[in-house]
Amino acid sequence: MTGLPQALSALSRLLLRLVLVAAALVLVASLIAALALLALGWALRAAWARLTGRPVTPWVNRFDLGQQFGNVMRRAPGAAVHRPAATDITDVEVREVHDTPAANDPHAPRLPQR
Repeated sequence: MTGLPQALSALSRLLLRLVLVAAALVLVASLIAALALLALGWALRAAWARLTGRPVTPWVNRFDLGQQFGNVMRRAPGAAVHRPAATDITDVEVREVHDTPAANDPHAPRLPQR
């Protein structure tokens, strides 16, 4: 009976390989079809430009990240956020913080020592 499990194992490996090869062929065929459609579109566009006497220009997608960020910020809801004027800001004097009795509790959360 050792021949039957080996035969089934070999058959399942063969079927798995065939399925993977078929999936790879479908992927390659779809990529080729997409590139063919893109080339056809570009050729039609170039032919139309030549028929109408216009120069054939390449497809270019130019963008400026700063401009795109500004566009998004302008369209965002609540974009008109109140910005404090320079007169609304006050100077603060630095002072030392002393430990309180609650700060001596070993279970209380503490900031790391400097």
